[in-house]
Amino acid sequence: MTIAVTGASGHIGNNICRALLAKGYKVKAMIHIHSNALEGLDLEKVRGDIMDPESLAKFVTDADCVIHAAGKISIDGDPDGTVHQVNVTGTKNVVEACLAKGVRRLLYVSSIHALKQTPNEELDETRPFVGSEGLLHDVSKSEAEKEVLKGIVQGLDAVILTPTAVIGPNDFQSSLLGQGLIALYNRKVPALISGGFDYVDVRDVAKAAIAALEKGKSGERYLISGIWKTVRELALLVQETTGKSAPKFTTPNWLARMGVPLAKAYSVITNTPTLYTNETLEVLLRCNRNINCSKAKRELAFYPRPLTDTLKDTFEWYKSSGILH
Repeated sequence: MTIAVTGASGHIGNNICRALLAKGYKVKAMIHIHSNALEGLDLEKVRGDIMDPESLAKFVTDADCVIHAAGKISIDGDPDGTVHQVNVTGTKNVVEACLAKGVRRLLYVSSIHALKQTPNEELDETRPFVGSEGLLHDVSKSEAEKEVLKGIVQGLDAVILTPTAVIGPNDFQSSLLGQGLIALYNRKVPALISGGFDYVDVRDVAKAAIAALEKGKSGERYLISGIWKTVRELALLVQETTGKSAPKFTTPNWLARMGVPLAKAYSVITNTPTLYTNETLEVLLRCNRNINCSKAKRELAFYPRPLTDTLKDTFEWYKSSGILH
């Protein structure tokens, strides 16, 4: 059976490809941006772009199933409109290509951000989509899911996977969370901020993706979560794993917000990315602390590994890859 994977060189995508190969599947990997993430893997690499319907149609031809893991993450709005274009229009293009070419099943990798966040309430698959009040990235993910649901109405067999904050090895393009872990290791984080997030291992997400492809129910969404930790708790786990001291100070929310313009100015002056934005603060403060993944456990046999194991393996990978010393 041939599985076509979009976003194959991304953090989630390349781990999905590895997991598929380990199970004996034939893999077609769409490559949009050059990366060494797939080097040495026995798969077919295809140049393409989900924004190009013609190349997308060729890519899914002869594929039994498609895993759509391509997308664009933003923690600073959508100034040029590309977040909406890639996440929404790109997903629409994938759905239409699958329908036109008779693809047996589509698995869409969404995000917990597509759903409304209420920090102290349990979040499960019944939670409604985020509305227009949401951050632009979050709205784009909810709109992308709606494109998949439209495809289902038209006869497409599709399943949606909704992971939380993904961390883990094989992070070749330095994901946002990966950058944060590296900054903590290099002691480039002067102070921590309040709030927290639910973290899940990228390898567990990949396994869940295959399980959803194989036995997930058409039209269903499956939440894939790990464990919620405050930023300080995560920093202390990094300290325990690596021996690198965690920052001592946690910045009050009001002071953290005052520092955002300075962080942006520094980013512009030094031409370096920043992880410190108003959206970052908003996400950390309003993320649900109790995410119920019992449906995935029951139907997909999903059981996330301990966060300590994830951090250990992640930092070992960073070191073996020469990213950290």
